[in-house]
Amino acid sequence: MEMVEADFTVIGSGPAGQKGAIQAAKIGKKVVVIDRDPNLGGACLHHGTIPSKTLREAVLDLTSFQERSYYGKDHDDNRIISIHDLNFRLTKVIMHQQAVVERQMTKNNIQIIVGSAEFVDRHMIRVLDEDGETLCMVRTEHALIATGSSPRQPLNIEFDKDTIMDSDQLLQLHHVPKSLMVLGGGIIGCEYATMFAALGTKVILIDKAPKPMGFVDGGILEHFMQYAQGMGMELKFGEEIVEIGKTNENVAFVKLANDEEITSECLFVALGRQANTKNLGLERIGLELSSRGYIQVNSMFQTAVPHIYAAGDVIGIPSLAATSMEQGRLAARNAFALKSRPFPEFFPYGIYTIPEISSVGPTEEELKAKDINYQVGLAYYYEIGRGPINGDDKGLIKIIFHAETLEVLAVHIIGTGATELIHIGQLAIDFHARVNYFVEQVFNYPTFAEGYRIAALNGINKLTGKKVPAGWMS
Repeated sequence: MEMVEADFTVIGSGPAGQKGAIQAAKIGKKVVVIDRDPNLGGACLHHGTIPSKTLREAVLDLTSFQERSYYGKDHDDNRIISIHDLNFRLTKVIMHQQAVVERQMTKNNIQIIVGSAEFVDRHMIRVLDEDGETLCMVRTEHALIATGSSPRQPLNIEFDKDTIMDSDQLLQLHHVPKSLMVLGGGIIGCEYATMFAALGTKVILIDKAPKPMGFVDGGILEHFMQYAQGMGMELKFGEEIVEIGKTNENVAFVKLANDEEITSECLFVALGRQANTKNLGLERIGLELSSRGYIQVNSMFQTAVPHIYAAGDVIGIPSLAATSMEQGRLAARNAFALKSRPFPEFFPYGIYTIPEISSVGPTEEELKAKDINYQVGLAYYYEIGRGPINGDDKGLIKIIFHAETLEVLAVHIIGTGATELIHIGQLAIDFHARVNYFVEQVFNYPTFAEGYRIAALNGINKLTGKKVPAGWMS
């Protein structure tokens, strides 16, 4: 039996695993990456972030979604969008990104072993093939568990990949459905709901929560809900579901507590994700999962076993590809005692609905709960030159700043380019900039970024007559 020696063994090749492996290789360590899928990249590349965002861009492009703002809702270029059109884009992007990952691994002399990993003891990992036979053993000094997550499938729901499906199965549809129920008002549910609505599918979004994406700033969320309804989506929130299934005609149905029964061609279940920890042999090395099924780590991403680290979805929130990358990188640096900054205290969230949403910093609701004296500045896309040019006059940039010090506290954006624009706000918060900074700068015109200046002026003007620090400009 082959014995492989490694300084750093990474289980999983998603964002956390990739960056952790490359960081360790960059400092001259012998690195091994174990993944059961020969196609590197993890769920992020093959089932999650990259496919869903690629699908979104394909939908916007192929449906001429933005052009409707120019020519009206009745604009029609006579194109019928097929699932083949969407999958063509999807496959092309995935293959390109997979090649990038493989090239980076090769360039950094990282050994790839295809198989399922399980701990035999704290320094020994067995790698199994599809039949459960041992391929090799890996003796490692340090390890990083970056196995990611999978869609949560409630036991009372019969998934069949055609009528009732999860987010992995949704990408395997053979046609664009005429009607679709989406069960779950979280990020994934809302993203796919708006994509299919843009394709012309009749979408019903259902959740027992009082509103979708409850962590989003209230003002932005209200904007999103109005936009979604304008796209023809039906929003049913605060609804208790008592039964889910399909009829003999393979039509999905959902029964609500009020006896209402809703049917559709397909049902997409988006009720969260669960960590991939099964069959890792964690019990053999003394690692216990949290009450929610995640691996527990400290601020250095170190588990209860000092030389074993974990990062990414497998440790729970925030479960973002961006944060997973940095967690993996820091885990590798910490494993070899390299000087590192702590994980960032705050970071942006990107939600790729139509329209997209992004935020950094606290919401208005959170600031009110802490009794912080704040003010809000708003810039609507219809008053920004770039908005009408791009066919988006419904977006919004919202800056929240301290009413006394003028320091920028948060930025929330909905509309075209939100996930790109948010980084300007991120820098402002990180450098403790005051909101008048945006007023004193010249922005390219016409750009969406100019909205920061307009929002800053709007907020400062609301302070007229109130006591503000010396040196501010209006």
